Parts: sequence; C-alpha cells; structure tokens
Amino acid sequence: MSDYAHSEVKVTVLGCAGSSYDEELRLPCSSYLVETHETAILLDCGFGSFESYSLLVPDSRLDAIFVSHAHADHVADLEAFMDAADVWRDQPRLVASEQTTASIVREPDSLPPGTLVLAREETHLELPFLEIAFSLTTHQTPTLAACVSLGGRRVAYGADTGPTWVIPPHFVGADLAILECTLETRDESSSPFHLDAKEVGNLARELSARQTLITHVPPHENGEARLALARGVAANRNFILATTGLRVTLE
Repeated sequence: MSDYAHSEVKVTVLGCAGSSYDEELRLPCSSYLVETHETAILLDCGFGSFESYSLLVPDSRLDAIFVSHAHADHVADLEAFMDAADVWRDQPRLVASEQTTASIVREPDSLPPGTLVLAREETHLELPFLEIAFSLTTHQTPTLAACVSLGGRRVAYGADTGPTWVIPPHFVGADLAILECTLETRDESSSPFHLDAKEVGNLARELSARQTLITHVPPHENGEARLALARGVAANRNFILATTGLRVTLE
C-alpha cells in the first residue's frame, strides 16, 4: 500500500439518518466527507447531503464521491454534486461498483473520460493522495464497504451490511470505523441486512479501530440507546454517536 504523507485528516458527518428521509424532521441521510489539505472524498450522498455540504463545508473541494450502493438514502443527491462545478477540485469523479453504476448513471458512455471509476471486491484503487480498498457486504442489493487511506490515516466505512459481513484484514486497525446501526435490538422480524447495536459492538471489537462512529439511526429512533448497548458489548472500544455536522479529527 502506498505511503501517503502524514497530515491531519478531518471527517465531517453531512448526514447520518438511516433508511428513510423524514420530510418533517429533514434529517440528512448517509454522507461523510473525509479530507486532508491535499484531497477529499465523499462517502455516499443521501437525501439532504448536498445542502449539508453547502452549509457545513462550502470551501471544501472534492476529488471523488464513493457510492456504496444504489439505495436512495445513500445516493439521492448524487446528481446535485456531479452537476455542481464549484464543489470539485479538478473534475467530477464517481467511484462505484459496476452493478451500482448501472442503477444510478443514465448514460455512462456520454460522460467525460475519468468521470466513472469502477470499484470491485477485494481490489485497491489509487487516486491522487488517497487509496481505497473495497469489500462486499451482506445487504439486499450489491453493496461495497470501503477502507480509505489518506494523510497517513485509514477510515473504514461499512456502508449498509448485515452481521455476517466478513471483514478483510486490511480494514482492521483503522483510525476510524463508520458502522451502521439501523436496528436497536434484533428480533425474529428484523432484517438480516442491517446491524443492531450489539452486532455493532461485536464488529467494532473485530475491526479494532481507534474510534467507532455509530450511524444510520432511523428518524425518530434513539441513538443514545444504541450507543449504550454497543458499549455494553465492547466496553474497551471508543464509540461516538454520529450527528449531522459532527467533525472528527484524526491526527
């Protein structure tokens, strides 16, 4: 893996509401800006993320957007980002799997060269000043997790997944893990394609990241309860509850 120079890495939560967009609460959905002075990548761009970008980080310039899968709470604002010339450092660049690209890009052959970058399971992608590794999660539609290396730090983004996701060795020991927690507790009717709080705790222990960001809590549900349950399973891990506008600095 390339050895990128050490520099301060900032992670800004542009949106973290899971599964649906509540028109009354207007809580932005999944979107996380990871940046250094040299580069910036956006991990997903769900409902409301473009407005959050404009309000929270208007001076940041993107080098790429990674879209984990084609569900609207992770990709709804993609067109707004791709069409806004002033948010890009150089040119628009979309990183996604072939299956996701087929679902979200209308006319891929009409796009300028370099706009689409295909991501594949168990591959490493090098872009200027950053590197990304991918892993297929267990979700109801093809979904890639991503481990981003930049500024001498690593951010492991689990996207959406069920508890049977097999974590690759190169995701372990990241500086920050971002894990969905759609369910507070699992019962017989719960989706096998999402995590509950105790499962987040178990994955956090396996990932052994310095910090774990709990996210993707549905509107009107209790994130603090999830935080407490995860800590009960993995008391030695440092958990943070995601909120829109939260900034985490990795030094």
